[in-house]
Amino acid sequence: MAKTIDEQRLLDILSILKDSGEPLGATIIARRLEGLGHDIGERMARNYLQILDERGFTKKVRQLGRVITEEGIAELKAEKIHERVGFIKSVIQDLTYQVTYNHLTRDGDIIVNISLIEAGKLEKALSTLRRMYESGWMISPLIKVFSEGEEVYGVVIPKGKAAISTVCSITIDGILVSMGIPTDPIYGGIVEVRNNKPERFVEIIRFDGSSLDPLELFMAKGMTSVLKVAEDGRGRILANYREIPASSRKDAMDVFGRISTLFKGIMMIGEPGEKVLGLLPSARRCGIAVIGGLTPIAAIEEAGIATETKAIHGLMPIKTMKHIEDFSVP
Repeated sequence: MAKTIDEQRLLDILSILKDSGEPLGATIIARRLEGLGHDIGERMARNYLQILDERGFTKKVRQLGRVITEEGIAELKAEKIHERVGFIKSVIQDLTYQVTYNHLTRDGDIIVNISLIEAGKLEKALSTLRRMYESGWMISPLIKVFSEGEEVYGVVIPKGKAAISTVCSITIDGILVSMGIPTDPIYGGIVEVRNNKPERFVEIIRFDGSSLDPLELFMAKGMTSVLKVAEDGRGRILANYREIPASSRKDAMDVFGRISTLFKGIMMIGEPGEKVLGLLPSARRCGIAVIGGLTPIAAIEEAGIATETKAIHGLMPIKTMKHIEDFSVP
């Protein structure tokens, strides 16, 4: 349903009828539409209801008024899905501009993911994370562990659970932006690795075409083989792709050099017009491929530890996080 002003009114009528749960007449619908900011009278409301009847989205119930049909509910759901397409890109852009990391003081806020696991499997999970760090397929060794009863972003960790925060790769975009280098995150995907070298993207989803982080979707479908990459240098990992202006490439390379102690996930930064792991950048732009922040979490999943993971979850002061080697694990 194309969202002209009139179509928006039709959608709002469907929402009113769905929320009501009982038949409503034109008078009540007109009053509720006015409460939503629509300048509409009872006569015009009747006209809209007639349109909805003709489309099969509403129907009359004797003299009681209209109710929404199954087709109307389906239309409303489809429209809500449409509205959420690109939602994750908006989240990324918002958080990117809130990153305040300072490489000189190693202070400030960065973007993190958070994963909930069974508390009894925490040691095994930490051991897996250390393995990923040592193999070079973890964007940053910094993590934070939360125990049951602790509060994280307004949510209390349930009994018998623990949570691990890991660095989100979108932090790289935030650091670049804070240094005056605009970035455009475009794809989340899966990269095939051979002989410990990233070869090409084999699956991609556009950030502006998804309501969820694509890496969450790929991980949930079990499409990675991260542990195999760590063991013998061959398999598939999570990664994402962004572009920067060609004129900013030298500055970006300089930034990557300065933050390399804590952020090592840059797989490739291309020349202007050069393909990056099979993806061709737009004109006068350079592509950059970065290891996905969920790659080590995918390894935890592959190790048989179920997680409830939320990518790009929020901001965290980097000084509250610890190096994975500071944790005592078997």
